[in-house]
Amino acid sequence: MGTVISIVSGKGGVGKTTLCANLAFSLALEGHTVIAIDGDLGLRNLDILLGLESKAPYDLLDILEDRCPVSQGIVVHDTLPSLHFIPGSEDYAARIDRRALRRLCHWLADHYEYVLIDAPAGVGEGFRDVLFCAQRCIVVSTPDLTAVRDAGKTAAIIAGLRPIRTELVINKVRKQMIRKGYLQNVDQVMDSVSLPLLGLVPHDDEVVIYSNGGGILPQNRSDTAEAFKNIAKRLEGTDIPLAPFWRKKK
Repeated sequence: MGTVISIVSGKGGVGKTTLCANLAFSLALEGHTVIAIDGDLGLRNLDILLGLESKAPYDLLDILEDRCPVSQGIVVHDTLPSLHFIPGSEDYAARIDRRALRRLCHWLADHYEYVLIDAPAGVGEGFRDVLFCAQRCIVVSTPDLTAVRDAGKTAAIIAGLRPIRTELVINKVRKQMIRKGYLQNVDQVMDSVSLPLLGLVPHDDEVVIYSNGGGILPQNRSDTAEAFKNIAKRLEGTDIPLAPFWRKKK
């Protein structure tokens, strides 16, 4: 049986959807069967980052409300056949049937090794719906004070809602900014959020370039691609040290 992982954040703009897309790519490139679900109703963007914009005739609500069979609502990635996708609905006023979503995730976990759910930012009902379905949770934050504060609140809410394995990914890390004291360092972020660290991802303009085109970051020649790959390996249970960019002196 596969693992259902919710990817959440206390605030928007920290790179939650980018992490979801790149973890999906990394796990699929490792040979795993992966399905990514866009759980952000009305503000869906995961299709763009996966390079699957306008490829699906149906969406998550169509599946949950029995307007199409699950098989027809799933999109297969063009170049990674082990990576599948369910887009979110464009209806921002719609509400997800939480129990129907949980049933769907359980069914998907019987057919995929990893089910990744991109949650809406914040801690509203959409966040709770996605959390209700998961076996594991990743909280995404950047090192700036507002994001760290919101990540800490998010982690506390998760702990109060249900016992679930929850870990932290710190995104858009700028070593020079941290060294000069403009951003919190890794230990300070971990102390503030009170979660174990799953990974660090460096700030990288190439992420924007490739994400906007739905492309996969160049493998084996990018610190950022290696950071995503290492996070994927840790999800698999492999003991991987921090990304090389963090260990470099310059």
